[in-house]
Amino acid sequence: MKNQSDSNMNRREFVKSAMFTTAGIMAMPSLASSMTASDSDMQVMDLHVHLTNSFTIEKAMEVSRQRNMKFGILEHPAPEGWLASDADLKRYIDNLRQYPVFIGIQPIYLGWSKNFSKEVLDQLDYVLMDPQTIPQDDGSYLKIWWFNAYVDDEEEFMTRYMKHCMNILHNEPIHIFSWPLSIPACIGRDYYKVWTPERKQAIISAAKERKIAIEINDMWHIPDEEFIVEAKKQGLKFTFGTDSRDPAAAGRLTYGMKMLKKCGITQEDLFIPAGKS
Repeated sequence: MKNQSDSNMNRREFVKSAMFTTAGIMAMPSLASSMTASDSDMQVMDLHVHLTNSFTIEKAMEVSRQRNMKFGILEHPAPEGWLASDADLKRYIDNLRQYPVFIGIQPIYLGWSKNFSKEVLDQLDYVLMDPQTIPQDDGSYLKIWWFNAYVDDEEEFMTRYMKHCMNILHNEPIHIFSWPLSIPACIGRDYYKVWTPERKQAIISAAKERKIAIEINDMWHIPDEEFIVEAKKQGLKFTFGTDSRDPAAAGRLTYGMKMLKKCGITQEDLFIPAGKS
């Protein structure tokens, strides 16, 4: 099965570089101190795992067994990934269905679902979407996961960014809102300034309206504890995700397990995909 992740430099290579620029937002513990599902009696899963030509489904299954954690496998639909038609999506699902994993896709562009029929989309276990590719007035996209993404005016950016987030949360057919409250590395130091209580509440309210779960992202340690506590209070569900493409990171939920304990997340607070197998 072809993996778009291995063509050129994939989007998360940029994120890994940016991660250290924004490390001041939240401390980044070493992998040696990471906690896995063995540290919790709950059914904790990593629903944000990507395969590559080197990190195959067989290797992912080996890591899943070692960490005692079920994985959700994702691929990007076109143009970011290779899934461009019902036939592509059906082949992707059929290839993975023989393994004990949840099967999802991760679109990053608005309107992605027009390439697929509802019949085939319904065969997926879940759809996870992030807001990091923001359409611009000139038809281009601001890709805030690039380490060199530049923002000239924070408030103008946040106005556009919130509109984009609301577009996703109100209109896109998704189950999980991924990379919540992510911002470009260049304004990372102002995380708590730009993410005002009003903006956080807008995200929570929109997700609650359509029962969209919030990902607790282990790569950038987002969203923050305050947001998680408030979202939990208002009845939102959560998932954990590493956005990993290698055995060292898959299932290493350092930040997720920390937030689970600090925020009092219980099994009832977790979104569990409805497996189709």
